[in-house]
Amino acid sequence: MRMAFPLKRSALLCSLALALPFSALAEETVVVTATPTDTADAPTTGYTATSSKGALKTDQPLITTPQAVSVVTRQLMEDQGAMSVNQALNYTAGAFTNFGGAATRYDTVALRGFHGGDVDNIFLDGLRLMSDPGSYNVLQVDPWFLERIDVIKGPSSALYGQTVPGGLVMETSKNPLFSEQGHFRLYAGNNNTTGAAFDYTNKINDQWAFRLTGLTRNSDTQYDHTREEKYAISPSLLWAPDENTTLLLKAYLQKDPSGGYHSAVPGEGSIVAHNGYKLSTGFYDGDSALDQFKRNEQIYSLAFSHRFDDTWAWRTNASYSHSNVDLDQVYQIGWDAANPDLLNRWYSGSRSSLNAFAIDNQLEANFDTGALSHKVVLGGEYHQYQNNTWDAGGAANQLNVRTGQPVGPRQSYVFAHNNRHYYQTGVYLQDEMQWDKWHLDLSGRYDRIVSETLAYTSNTKNRRQDDHVGGRAALLYAFENGVSPYLSYSQAITPQSLSDKDGQLLKPTTSEQYEAGVKYQPPGTSDLYSLAVYDLTQKDVGNRVVKESYFEPAGKVHAQGLELEARNQLTDRLSTVASVTLNRVRFKDAVDGNDGHTPYVTPNSMANAWVNYKFDYGLSAGAGVRYIGKQWADNENTTRLPSATLFDASVRADVGEWNSRLKGAWLQVSANNLTDRDYVAACYGTGYCYWGAERSVVATLGYDF
Repeated sequence: MRMAFPLKRSALLCSLALALPFSALAEETVVVTATPTDTADAPTTGYTATSSKGALKTDQPLITTPQAVSVVTRQLMEDQGAMSVNQALNYTAGAFTNFGGAATRYDTVALRGFHGGDVDNIFLDGLRLMSDPGSYNVLQVDPWFLERIDVIKGPSSALYGQTVPGGLVMETSKNPLFSEQGHFRLYAGNNNTTGAAFDYTNKINDQWAFRLTGLTRNSDTQYDHTREEKYAISPSLLWAPDENTTLLLKAYLQKDPSGGYHSAVPGEGSIVAHNGYKLSTGFYDGDSALDQFKRNEQIYSLAFSHRFDDTWAWRTNASYSHSNVDLDQVYQIGWDAANPDLLNRWYSGSRSSLNAFAIDNQLEANFDTGALSHKVVLGGEYHQYQNNTWDAGGAANQLNVRTGQPVGPRQSYVFAHNNRHYYQTGVYLQDEMQWDKWHLDLSGRYDRIVSETLAYTSNTKNRRQDDHVGGRAALLYAFENGVSPYLSYSQAITPQSLSDKDGQLLKPTTSEQYEAGVKYQPPGTSDLYSLAVYDLTQKDVGNRVVKESYFEPAGKVHAQGLELEARNQLTDRLSTVASVTLNRVRFKDAVDGNDGHTPYVTPNSMANAWVNYKFDYGLSAGAGVRYIGKQWADNENTTRLPSATLFDASVRADVGEWNSRLKGAWLQVSANNLTDRDYVAACYGTGYCYWGAERSVVATLGYDF
């Protein structure tokens, strides 16, 4: 397999990222060791995790998981001051989270060059976060409520059914503990950012424990005339009558009275000057008297597990979600041909009510056949949502960008009332086999996927049903010195979220991937170094026509890449995270004239490194660098975005080290894009580009007990 990648600055960062951990090893002896409590359900410590449930749905050490998996721990989120899932994943190999710019209304993650319609690859506690990617009704969980984020790379339909080719993001909530633990935070930052958060857990008795976590945050954002306002709370209750049985009940309630800004600017005016000037990074193209985004979401879930004996175990995960979203938004759709100071604009409005349910039942059997051990999981999964939407759209009045004033009266709009219904039923079987140091994983799944849209306005119904069989096979050998090479093959199916221009749903995309890699975990440590190369092809791709909100066929997308990652607790003072991503993505057999071109929202390379060091007297500091390589602004590859190098930093003082009466109190200042670099984060064609996030500085006053 021949791959050619642009290196330049990414090569320099690659050398730095790989040299840093090994140079530190020469100075001090590693003192962090893996313990029996290092399970995927246990609270994370430091920057490293030793196991994950995301790839195999069973608790498996990462060193013997034959797939690329990255884990973002609670401590890393705290040290970097992550205020969104997008920020939390900034230092993860293969993950591009920057393409929405400074907008935080949705969690937008692209993995290995593939994004899930912006929102279709996010999971919570083992189940899909039940959003409707074909509407504005999208659920979101704030990172304050998360214990860890596992990024599972590559197609995963053999266990999860509908997934995006590049992988999935598995968010894991904080769980109740049988020991007292409390956290309190106050936030203040630029753009009038303020907030408060709390988190408390304790046992009720020897069988019951609870946790209550809450957050409020407000910001004027970097964009003119916009505001974010969020309130969220999550109670949870754990029942553990014995070591073999647990029942966990959770609720997550979030209210967004104002969801901030989520719009784009023309490439002419951001990538290059327009009429002698560029639009500001806080440019607002909407109507402040009309625009709104309100979201009220509720997620209720349960997780039950029972081990009958050494052989048999049962698990059930289930969730119910309800979300209401009110949207009114006016946004630009390009310059007026006759007057270079006028932007044409469009209006989209929506009132939607979504109800969703998901359940995953698993029967596990552990047994031996001679020298071969087996962990077999038979699962049945069902999830569905129904979304009632009242939508409106049409041409809006123009905007004079010189004066900031609208030109002409508001227009009349076309209204539509639709009911969107989606459900998926899947049955899967997985066998994790081990013989001596060999690990062989085989899994397969059958899914029936049904999408229905009932248009009340026109009294028409559009229905599509697809049956799909997918599989996965992976082989790994675990050497005693901590080196584990592996090979894997996996498949995915991804239903299209929108119809074509005639209102008919496009057929789902299918994908397959070949991956080879090697992992290294020095014996007696939780450090993990990994290398993965992959060849991934997606068929029956559809590209979104942004203004008209429909898909059009595009052919295939072929991606080849390499990922390097190191996550270390090198000493009790020094922690590091570093990664390098090289990615070559091309349209193949394209039906729209773009054969051989690179899709937009796919940087050709990324590299990053974060270092945190604990000094004496309770002081610690972290510093990071992120490199985002060049990318194309359009699928026709006529305009290219330059690369960008961004710097982040944080400084923390544990006040309790100075005064014992203030034990547990601390102050931290975190900054992202420290040099305030102006850059275009990504474009959906040359007409829709997103300014990257400006410098943000947030001070946090915390108290832990």
